[in-house]
Amino acid sequence: MLNEKFAVVDLETAGNNKNEDSIIQLGIVIVQNFKVVKTYTTFLSDETELTPFIKELTNIKTSMLENAPRFEDVAHEIASLLEGCIFTAHNVEFDFGFLQSAFRKCGIRYKPSHLLDTVELAKIFLPTLERLQLNEVAQSLGLDLANAHRADADALATAELLIHLLQKITGLNTETQKQLYHLSKSLKYSLSDILFSVIAESADKPSGHLDHYGSFFMKKPHLMDKTVDPITVRELYDNYVAYSGKEYREEQLRLANEIFEALEQDDDLVVEAYTGVGKTLAFLIASISFHSLFGRKVLVSTSKKILQNQILAEELKVLEQASGLSLGAKSLKGRENYLNVDAFELLLSLEESNTEIVQLKMKLLVWLLETDTGDLAEIHLKGPERAYYRTASIQAGDSSNHLFFDRALAEAREAAFTVTNHYFLMECLKHLPDVESIIIDEAHQLKRSIEERMKTTFSYQTMKFFIGQIGTAGQDRLLTTYFKYNDETSVYLLEDILKHLNQNIDRIFAAAAAGNMEDMRHHIEVSIHHASIFLGTIRGTQNYQVLYNHMYHYQKMLGSLEKGVRTESYYLESDKNPQKIKVHVHEGEIAALRTKVTNVKATIMLSGTLEVNGSFDHLDYWYGEEPFKTLVIRNEALFKQTKIFVPEDIPAYDVQNDDFVTAIVEYIAIYLTETNQKLMVLFSNFELLDKVYEYTEDVETFDDFVVLRQSRATTTEKLLAQFNQLDRCVLLGTSSFNEGINIQSTGSKCLMLTKLPFPVPKKSDFRSFYRTDLPEAVFQFRQIAGRIHRRPEEKGLLLLFDKRVLNRRYKDAFLKYFVPENIIEGDGESFKALLRDL
Repeated sequence: MLNEKFAVVDLETAGNNKNEDSIIQLGIVIVQNFKVVKTYTTFLSDETELTPFIKELTNIKTSMLENAPRFEDVAHEIASLLEGCIFTAHNVEFDFGFLQSAFRKCGIRYKPSHLLDTVELAKIFLPTLERLQLNEVAQSLGLDLANAHRADADALATAELLIHLLQKITGLNTETQKQLYHLSKSLKYSLSDILFSVIAESADKPSGHLDHYGSFFMKKPHLMDKTVDPITVRELYDNYVAYSGKEYREEQLRLANEIFEALEQDDDLVVEAYTGVGKTLAFLIASISFHSLFGRKVLVSTSKKILQNQILAEELKVLEQASGLSLGAKSLKGRENYLNVDAFELLLSLEESNTEIVQLKMKLLVWLLETDTGDLAEIHLKGPERAYYRTASIQAGDSSNHLFFDRALAEAREAAFTVTNHYFLMECLKHLPDVESIIIDEAHQLKRSIEERMKTTFSYQTMKFFIGQIGTAGQDRLLTTYFKYNDETSVYLLEDILKHLNQNIDRIFAAAAAGNMEDMRHHIEVSIHHASIFLGTIRGTQNYQVLYNHMYHYQKMLGSLEKGVRTESYYLESDKNPQKIKVHVHEGEIAALRTKVTNVKATIMLSGTLEVNGSFDHLDYWYGEEPFKTLVIRNEALFKQTKIFVPEDIPAYDVQNDDFVTAIVEYIAIYLTETNQKLMVLFSNFELLDKVYEYTEDVETFDDFVVLRQSRATTTEKLLAQFNQLDRCVLLGTSSFNEGINIQSTGSKCLMLTKLPFPVPKKSDFRSFYRTDLPEAVFQFRQIAGRIHRRPEEKGLLLLFDKRVLNRRYKDAFLKYFVPENIIEGDGESFKALLRDL
């Protein structure tokens, strides 16, 4: 089969309905024996009137279609080209469905013997890819795709991707190939035929270079070099400058020396250093030099897992190359972040035809041949994948083998310094008792991360899913597996208990929706009792452990929920629909954490935003009454090129006021008309976002722009990828875009913010405004401003529909770094003039 022809097809269409919309461009690339042997492409003129979205996405103009053939004119030529080939596409269901429908209209019956989907292949055989859009996959593999969303370029890139995937499949060890073949037989497309062909036509591939665990293979661990020769801060910095070609920066070297001195003298130090000073490099140099001279370890904590990985994979690698040293650093996260090998063994043993579970098993089999760490973040488990794996991990039990976490912990204990993230900081400190110094990067995020770690969220869907995994005797789930080994006399009792547990979930969340917490607690207690009966019934029977672990975990969940309600250490995320309510239970208060880490002698906090209203008092959750040194490294020109415009001709913020909604839409329309550029608008809630979106549908200006709208179901990553790719579009998003956004455009950049980003208090007395709410809002506001002005030559504009920034006592906290003349209040005409100046 590997020697057969693969017809790699890509279509551009006028819409998504295969029965109504037409193909506007078609590309076919024939692949044989791992080579491209023929290409074919044509525009089609069945439909020439294209929507703004299609024009933007494909860059196909009406003039390109007008003189092109209709599909019926070339249908037989295309059918002849495809005959006898394995039909292949990136998301094959779309391309095959459209093409088959077009053939049918021409009286041609097209039914290939095999279909192959490179999305499915990439999901399994490129397990570390986070996104599977063709342009993302091509970029990760270094494939040429200069003209994405054009059928000729996309078909060629998909063909090169197919060749890469086939080569990877043939290179796997034979035992893993056989496991993949067995699993793939339940998949929709023809992967099993490919795998059978590979196994049948190739010589056995040895697995001696791999470790064997249970029924699967893993990459062997590599030894870490931990020796670091003595080197001073200045020597390391000079090496870096000479190697990288970057300019020498006095403030960056000063920051590194200040951090080194704090480490050396066991001082607590808080540093606000402006964005762009190069904090990461500074604290890495200080940490490495400190360890090399004194042999003492440093624990570095940052705000996100992605930054944690970036520090080691990028910044540290450059320092190693610059200095010629092997710096012996290690990443460490919480135990649940590493693959539980017993959980995976259990997952493999379950006979399951669910496509997502099968693909997850196959993805993990391939990943284990490649990963050095076993860190699940490498494979970006999403939604159902995460739920299935987590369930298997629970069923494997607390005593299961955490080989990868144990390995990471052992290496961290030997490493020169360790990098974690805020979410796991306190946990890591327990595992690393010899750490005496902590550097906390992005320190403004620390409190929120620790609060999140101490919080457990209970939702209707999660609890229903968990009980649903047990199933009934008629379903192929845990209960059915249990009854294969046991007398079925208890079947009615166990099923009746499960029925009551399911009903009680409805009652628990209905009581929460009604605000009747006593009833809610009663239903939780009844559920705990039912779970106890279930556990007592199966305890000690044959093959009971997996089912027992599952129900025991559910009982513990109920106990945590009951305690949270009883002690009033919870808050409700309300919704009109009881099934969408979430109950957040928090374990204890955060106060004076510095005193709880007795082995730590020095804590250095770093951020671009830490001083609020001239004070660092909001850090008392960490330091308590303990004194600490402070340092502020300012850049008065940080936001010199960024203007803030506050409209004076709009009503006060009111989601229910149609005039307020209309005013937002009018200002968006002004921007689009004057600049003809993309725009991002951030809202504090979905209600206002949805209203603005509805209003845009009636305004003619928006007909020429693609309006991207965030919903509760869409991900920020997907929307941001679309926004960055398109030139004429508007993105309506929520506060989830506040951090990590990167607006990719040239020249001026604009972002509109409907409201200052104050968090919604969870309880009226839950925290102090000036110690918690204000700092958090200031941090987010400066993050937003920093995203629209990343380089000195760029101009940025932030339009804020919130006059409080101009007239409240806390205005200086928000506007500290902004040039006064760049803070402008005016009407629509003033805004137009400002846009023309930009």
